[in-house]
Amino acid sequence: MNLSAPINELKCKARLIRREDDIPLNRALERIAKEEGYPSWGLLIRDYEAQKPKPNALPRTGYQITSLPVDASYRREAISLANSTFEMVVRRIEPDNPRDTRALWDAEDYVDNHHLSPDMLPIDSEYALSLIEAFLVHHVIDLAVRADDAAGAET
Repeated sequence: MNLSAPINELKCKARLIRREDDIPLNRALERIAKEEGYPSWGLLIRDYEAQKPKPNALPRTGYQITSLPVDASYRREAISLANSTFEMVVRRIEPDNPRDTRALWDAEDYVDNHHLSPDMLPIDSEYALSLIEAFLVHHVIDLAVRADDAAGAET
């Protein structure tokens, strides 16, 4: 399919024709289609859509995690990411008791017991790591609340 111009430009041309010739837009589009060698605008669009590249599934950059517990290399990477994400979240939420919140934090426990569950499998490893960044904030808030509760009980 070789059009004389991109679809958006053909539509602009049709709008100009509509104004200049004082005709409905659908007639102007039909005129453009005939100039492009198609019997109707609908067939032109159908062929155009059929020839557009189809989006592929997102490329996988990691590997499939198919069982728990996760392998040692993934676990190390997840723990490292969880620790750095934890620090970022603590800076953002500014808990009242940051020292106590940090004392409650256990990256290994988070990765081993909270990060993934069997119903999430199989899962791409890169996507699984992104879940740490997306959902750790809730866990950190829970820790901050527990730290606040413990500090309140001590006073």
